[in-house]
This record gives sequence, structure tokens and C-alpha cells, in this order.
Amino acid sequence: MSGHPRRGRPRPFHRRLLPIVAVLCVVMTTGACNPLDVLHFLAGCKDGSSSSSSASSSTVASTAKGEWTKLIGKTEGEIKRMWPDYVTPCSGYNVLYAGTTLQCTWWACMRQHALGHDLGQGSWGDGGSWGASAKAHGWKQGAKAGGIISWAPGSGDADGRYGHVAVVEQVDGDNVHISEGGAGFEGRNGVVTIHTRVIPIHGTGATFWYPDGNTTAASKPSDGTSSSSQGSSATSTKWTCSASSSDDSDTGTVNVKYSGNGYHASPEDAKGIAKQMIASGYKEWDNDNDWQALVWIWQHESGWQWNATNPTSGAYGIPQSYPASKLAAAGSDWKDNAATQIKWGLQYIKQRYGSPHQAKEFWLRNNAY
Repeated sequence: MSGHPRRGRPRPFHRRLLPIVAVLCVVMTTGACNPLDVLHFLAGCKDGSSSSSSASSSTVASTAKGEWTKLIGKTEGEIKRMWPDYVTPCSGYNVLYAGTTLQCTWWACMRQHALGHDLGQGSWGDGGSWGASAKAHGWKQGAKAGGIISWAPGSGDADGRYGHVAVVEQVDGDNVHISEGGAGFEGRNGVVTIHTRVIPIHGTGATFWYPDGNTTAASKPSDGTSSSSQGSSATSTKWTCSASSSDDSDTGTVNVKYSGNGYHASPEDAKGIAKQMIASGYKEWDNDNDWQALVWIWQHESGWQWNATNPTSGAYGIPQSYPASKLAAAGSDWKDNAATQIKWGLQYIKQRYGSPHQAKEFWLRNNAY
């Protein structure tokens, strides 16, 4: 987005493409949502399978089962504690590479297990092989939430030897939200964490695949994020939309009693800082709608990590300022202080969009804000 006052860069917090997986989940198709409602999909649409609307149900937006954004920023250890039953079955995918663990293929296997699919112990190969493996297992080609996207070695920005695989968590028109792991996705304290970004369906140099309901279901499936039922095949449901409701209402842990100065604050403490700043300086945003929008934006941008860095553009910090030096306007300690970064980020949203809710609507249209 050349000329953008903040960015002029690729999708925030990008890393080098590495292997990761996609999963089978419930394919949500919009039923009663008009085009504006689709923009509220993440911040307004509720499961309305009992709706009596007779509107056409063209697939405009779909999302994998569960509140997948809660997985972003998680470390390997945290994922293992969430899904202990899947550690052994997926151990064959977690091979040391580039000095780190939490391989993209390991994450793919873990996420697939959580969604009810057993991919075997390493049998799907490197990330670049996942397309062929998916085809061999009866998956169909196409971009659907709960499917995978696989890059052949050297394709796009994928590793020249191993390729890359990622999980398709959400489909919004011609774009997909993916989750991924692997070397290059260092999060808090330099530890590799689960990452997310938005990419176009076309022109990626990759292939998309989704399960066709004939894969083996794992025992005791649980995505760790939702209590909704899990099926072995994609199902459809209608959505009813309301700008006053929120489908991603979970904010994660928020330390609202945080009393530190913001130096190297954890994501939980950073959210507490933001809560306090809103309550004192942006009272018009002190409501669930704007708060959830802010949490969602910065979770997608940086995982609320003070040292989140885009190695391609240099965008930095919780709000992913570009160039990073713009954060200095809020304080000289901008490189290390979450409070300083949040102060700048709130001012930016106020001046540019008027509110977090409006900033999120812009983000959903442009994959950046």
C-alpha cells in the first residue's frame, strides 16, 4: 500500500515461509449477511443455524472451527500442554531445523489432530510434499477453511529444500488467513511461536487442499478453543449478523491490575496497559465492541509482543509501526516499552480511523490498517 501514512509494506509481522498445516473444520457460509455484514464477520456474526432467512448462501466468508486466534503467539511448550494426547503421534514431524523446533509440519499435525484428523507419524513429509500427500489421502483441491496451503521448495518465499505448508484458518473472499510455525517466527523472548498472516488465494505459487470427510478421525479430538462439536467432514451453517455482537469475544488473559512501567511487558500485561489507557484517555472506546476490535487487530499484527519485528519491512512493536522509528514520537524507550508502543498505537488509530472498530473494518477490507 504505497503512500500509506504508516506502512507501505507487506502484511504485518511476516516471516520467511516455512512448512505448516491446515485443518478440517466447519465451513461457515454466510446466509443472511449482506456485504457490510461480512465485514463484521469476525466482530459481529453469530452462529445462526436456526435462522429462517431464505437469502442465498454463497460462500463469502468461512472460518475453521474454534477461536483460532487464541492459538497465535503460543510456543511449542504451550501447544503441548494444550494437546498432550497429540505430542507422540506428531513427534515424527518435529525435526531440528535451522537451530529451532516447532516445525511447520509439527504444528500442522498437531492442529489436524485437534480438528479430528490423524496424519500419521511423519508420513506426509516435508512442507512442500503436503499437497501431494493430501491428494493421495483423498483431499480435494481448493481454498477452504480447515484445509492446507502447500508451497513446493523454492516456490514463492518457501524454503528452497523443504517448501512450506500452512493451515487455512479463515477464508474472506479472495484472501485467506493462515496459521504457521517454524524457523523465522520468533515471538516473545526470541522463542518460536505460532504466527498468522493474510495472503491472496491466487498468485501465491502454492496449492490449496481440504479434507473430503474420508480421513481417519483422531481419538478425543479437541481444538482447545471451543466446545462445539467436531465432525469428520465439512458442514455448512448459516450466520446472522449484528454489529453489536462479537464472535471473537475472547480477549485471552488480560492483567487489568498491571502496575509496571511497560518495560518488556508480556502480552497479558500489555493488554492490561491498553485497558487502562482506554479507560483514562479514550473513554469513548471503553466498550466491548472497540475493545474486542483492538485485541483482534494487534493479535493479528504482533501477538501483542513488544519485540515483534517484520524482517522484510522492519515494522516493529505491538502496533507494527512502519517505519519503526515513528514509535519514538511517543517516547525514547519505544524499542523496549510496551506502554510507549501502545500509546503511539492508540493515537494512530484515533487520528487515522477514529476508533478500533473502524480500524478493524479497514483491516478486513485491506489486510492491513
